[in-house]
Amino acid sequence: MATSLFLTSFFPYVLLSILFTSTIVKGEDLVTKVCVKTPDPSLCEKLLRLNPDSKTADLQTLGVIAFSLTSDLIVSTSDRVRSLRDNATNPKLKEQYSTCSSAYYATLMDRENGREFFMAKGYGQVNYFMTIALGNLRGCDKGFQSKFLDQDEKLKQASLSLQQYCFAIIVIGVLL
Repeated sequence: MATSLFLTSFFPYVLLSILFTSTIVKGEDLVTKVCVKTPDPSLCEKLLRLNPDSKTADLQTLGVIAFSLTSDLIVSTSDRVRSLRDNATNPKLKEQYSTCSSAYYATLMDRENGREFFMAKGYGQVNYFMTIALGNLRGCDKGFQSKFLDQDEKLKQASLSLQQYCFAIIVIGVLL
């Protein structure tokens, strides 16, 4: 009797879970489903669609794509920050670019740790490292605001893009 009650209440739950999971994992366009859960869905979609394979990717592949797209952007943005620091004449600006340089290095390391956990299917750790990366990026941006300094426009746009990638990776990690 107890077994029958357990099976009749458990079976629909399992069936619904499988159906729900398969619609999330095998949708025809997961980019939209992921990006709608980020702070800037249109920027997120634009960035993830830079890779044409993103349109038909499953969640795991979409995560790999997102990590891949962040790699070059972090490196090029770090190079830009160092160049801006080296060429700054304003001491406060030079100090802020130094702070940002450290933040981007930390972001690079957090991204690498997150990628390794992603490949090992440790999604809780992925979200942990990507959240830290977000904090590093936002810390750099807020440093300009709190010191009333003008932030380089290309740096600001790169930071926003990297933040969207981080958010997308976090959403993917939660869905997986």
